[in-house]
Amino acid sequence: MARTLEDFENYVISSNIPSEQAGPGTWLLHDDAWGGAQIVVHITEPLVIFRVKLAEVPATLSDAKRAALFQRLLQLNASDMLQGAYALEDQAIVAVEVMQLENLDSNEFQAAIDSLSQAITDHRVELLGLLKD
Repeated sequence: MARTLEDFENYVISSNIPSEQAGPGTWLLHDDAWGGAQIVVHITEPLVIFRVKLAEVPATLSDAKRAALFQRLLQLNASDMLQGAYALEDQAIVAVEVMQLENLDSNEFQAAIDSLSQAITDHRVELLGLLKD
């Protein structure tokens, strides 16, 4: 069954995560437990993109530290981000999940939020530690 923008808005509302609509098809979700991080959810039909920025990679980070960081991101991609992935966007470490709108149900919506929430609460501190020279 095809999902609509209205269905998606209902998923956001029923998640009970504080949110605000930032524009057409774009929501910002923020939870106190995320320490100021927010999950951006954007519909670009036929896709729904979930994204959270975790940290900036300093330009001064040594090559050895950079290699350790990238190795850890790849390890986390394999073990903890089974549907999504860690990535670099310019100099920012981001975690992303992408799903098809037409197949998205409330359980899949919540799974994407849970995955990114884990990235924020479980991995962010570790990754920030790797950014120190």
